[in-house]
Amino acid sequence: MRQIQAPKWLPALTVMCLLLGLFLSWELQLQAAIREATADHKTETLVSLITNLEAENAALESQLAAVRQETDTIIMNSSSSETQLTEQQHQLTQLQIRAGLTALEGPGVTVILDDNKNILIGDDPNRYVIHYENLLFIVNDLRNAGAEAISINGQRIVVSSEIRCVGNVILINTTRLAPPFVISAIGNPTALAEAVDYSSTYQQLLLSGFPVSCKATDIHSTEIQVPAYTGSFSTKALTPEPIDETEEAA
Repeated sequence: MRQIQAPKWLPALTVMCLLLGLFLSWELQLQAAIREATADHKTETLVSLITNLEAENAALESQLAAVRQETDTIIMNSSSSETQLTEQQHQLTQLQIRAGLTALEGPGVTVILDDNKNILIGDDPNRYVIHYENLLFIVNDLRNAGAEAISINGQRIVVSSEIRCVGNVILINTTRLAPPFVISAIGNPTALAEAVDYSSTYQQLLLSGFPVSCKATDIHSTEIQVPAYTGSFSTKALTPEPIDETEEAA
């Protein structure tokens, strides 16, 4: 029997197949390793991204809390400032009213004083005219009765107002006034009317035949109108009170 011999190229082919198998195995292992490394790298990147986002979110929450606190503080300070401003405006209004810088209206009385036209022949004419003392005394009577605002012929009577006579002219706030003199006073109508009725000056004029009158309004009326003072205030004799440093420090 003839023995069949294997081809000479078979061993080489077998070695090549073995090497190819090894190469394929290494390639598969390498691809698996690459995929695993890639997966691990993606996981690390994702974890790092999440960590950074969490840190940024925490920082934003902290900033938001600070902004909210600052906003609350501003709102509280704003409310406090508005309350203080309202109170200061109220105080300023009251001071302006007391100083006579605000026009007012309300209940009160109207007192009219006029010269006596029934002059007797040969008598002293000065006895028949209204003098500045008459105006001054009646104004003081009204003030003592609680008048809150007074004017004479549209001239507001304030602390610095002068009622004086220059020759035959009566000056009030440096303005010349002529009779009849209309005195408007805001306050309790009953109290002011009683003050005028019991005024010795008013009674003397009335008994002497002067055309004088006093009319009171209703307690809820706004009929009496007193204008604001438009003159200037003299401050020549005013000096600021020294500040006590010990009290200021306390």
